[in-house]
Amino acid sequence: MKSDQRIDTLLRSMDAAEQGSRPDPVRAKADLDRILSAHQVIGSNSTMQISHDPRKPRTHRRRRAIALAGLTAAVTAGFVIMPALSGGDPAFATWTAAPGTLTGSERDDAVSDCRNSKQNVGGGMYSADLSAAEVAIAERRGVWVTVVLSGRDGFEATCTTDASAAWFRKGMIGSIGKPTNATALPARGIAATQLGTGTIADEPISIASGRVGTDVTGLSYTTADKVSVVATVSKGQFAFWLPGNELQNAVDQGVPVHVTYSDGSSETQLLNF
Repeated sequence: MKSDQRIDTLLRSMDAAEQGSRPDPVRAKADLDRILSAHQVIGSNSTMQISHDPRKPRTHRRRRAIALAGLTAAVTAGFVIMPALSGGDPAFATWTAAPGTLTGSERDDAVSDCRNSKQNVGGGMYSADLSAAEVAIAERRGVWVTVVLSGRDGFEATCTTDASAAWFRKGMIGSIGKPTNATALPARGIAATQLGTGTIADEPISIASGRVGTDVTGLSYTTADKVSVVATVSKGQFAFWLPGNELQNAVDQGVPVHVTYSDGSSETQLLNF
């Protein structure tokens, strides 16, 4: 897909209106022209160089940094960041460092909501992938739930949402897409597909998700306050998040995480793309 077509697709999917609304081609064209005039695009498969706010992560090699509804996160090229809306627990008062597992109807509802929220992204370009994707992760941290769907060719869709909010105020942050050059990881390898900070209900949130090798059974991140944030690791995927903007420099610097392997051994690795 050509660069301008890809950007146009992103613009349409990032419209603040409901996903079912008809896109305004005049508005999309004006937005596209403004972005192209402000940012240099180098080749159809190259990085878009975006002007940098020093308080926000820079773009990474072969990655895009996309700011949307307060969200600033780095994702693998080809991934689309979804908007963050307000929810019922904006201060993350119920958040827990260790996740619980979603089961039963709660799991079913969270997975269904995640699939439905992304059906029309990019004009439905990922609808077939969504239908075929399996549930890799379905976790709970307080009233907040995270779902990670995975599929062929590195397809991944993520949703983090406030399950306590009324349906018309549910908050959601997530991404969807395929990496342009997904390769098999070594048995003890880790790789991020989503890493950075955003905001939801005017509160900062740091998010990390991605892939792990077959020998990885656990992963955790220790915050500046010495809190161990435990990731969910399942079916070759991992995910964790925490309140605050602690991962705002993760794209440039990477994130040290503690990784546990199937033989019981462990080590610190640097999480990046």
